[in-house]
Amino acid sequence: MTSSLRNSIHRRNHKERSQLAHRAKFGILEKHKDYVKRARDYHSRQDKLTRLKQKASERNKDEFYFSMTRQKTKGGVHIQDRGNVALPTDMVKVLKTQDENYIRTMRAAGQKKIDKLKAQLSVMANLIGGEELEPEEIAVLQDAGVFPKSLKKQGKAKHIVFVDDEQSARSYTPKTSTSTPTASSSTLQDDIDLGWKTVDDSRTTRRTPKKKDVDVPMSDESTDTSLTNRRRLLRELAARLNRDKQLRYTEREFEMQRQMMGKGARTKLKGVERVDGGKDMEAEDDDDALDARKGKPLLPKQAPKTYTPRVYKWHTERKR
Repeated sequence: MTSSLRNSIHRRNHKERSQLAHRAKFGILEKHKDYVKRARDYHSRQDKLTRLKQKASERNKDEFYFSMTRQKTKGGVHIQDRGNVALPTDMVKVLKTQDENYIRTMRAAGQKKIDKLKAQLSVMANLIGGEELEPEEIAVLQDAGVFPKSLKKQGKAKHIVFVDDEQSARSYTPKTSTSTPTASSSTLQDDIDLGWKTVDDSRTTRRTPKKKDVDVPMSDESTDTSLTNRRRLLRELAARLNRDKQLRYTEREFEMQRQMMGKGARTKLKGVERVDGGKDMEAEDDDDALDARKGKPLLPKQAPKTYTPRVYKWHTERKR
């Protein structure tokens, strides 16, 4: 019989037996290959337990190795020392000082950029009034020192003048700071003829026609460009102010750690505290803020893990 005739003959398809309907709660019916895997796993576990029992029975109770003093088990987990040696206190102080100097250098570089941004925002004409600014923008400018934080406290300077009687007080007139030039002062300001030859500036210099100031109305495109530039500067200023705050706290923490490594009794006055307001912004508020500004947030979110450094007070000691 040829191969073509052998393949043309119909053969029965042998199907695997499925799980019975009333035993469906036990899952898929186990086949022979599944049983083999399960049996091998079971026997391997039994062999491991047998070997461990044999080692435990043949263990020498007086056996000791020096590595046993550097290793231990905690909660059934083997813990081993890496062999790191603690640095001396003087060397750690030097390293802390170097880190503090690096933070101080980076903060000084960032402060220069902050001053540059403040100068750019101060010269902008639309920042004088503050009517077009949003509350968040005003808060950033107040933190940067461009705007005063409280306008109500600022008032006119008062000057008290004491007189002899009530009639003098009623007839008193305050002196103005600007005084009009008198005739004597005008005569002193005149040129004095000393007999020298002077050159008439009016003849030598050319008179250039004065240009008349023409008010050119600003277009909408230029207004949008200035608004975009202002928001970009405010966004960068807010990010740099936040970074400067974190660097300032980090610098204080390095200084605190270096002081704590020294001698002297101290008392803890204040622990670590969160800088942010404690409430996290919800996702809905963020979406509304993004939609109001064409998908671009004005101010970056404050770092969630920003903490103020600790505060300690050292006791005064009498030095000999």
